[in-house]
Amino acid sequence: MTDSAELDPEAVRIGATIRALREALGWKRGPLAEVVGKSYAYLCNIEAGRKRCTPQLARQIADALGVPVGAIVSPAYDTEALMEEARSA
Repeated sequence: MTDSAELDPEAVRIGATIRALREALGWKRGPLAEVVGKSYAYLCNIEAGRKRCTPQLARQIADALGVPVGAIVSPAYDTEALMEEARSA
């Protein structure tokens, strides 16, 4: 999958959410990848929506970031409020 038109919109949404939460909480990609047992490149692909984030990986990432898994997987979750809270902490 190289053409962005071929990317799964749900995978793109979840990846963008992971990236936004990671950045808001002050995590670098390398350390997060290490904590969840994935390579830097694999996490890059997840964040870009080129690979789907499994439920197990979503749970590991949520645990590492200290957020509810719903913040990553649920489109209805108010991630903006969570990120604003993290920025002001």
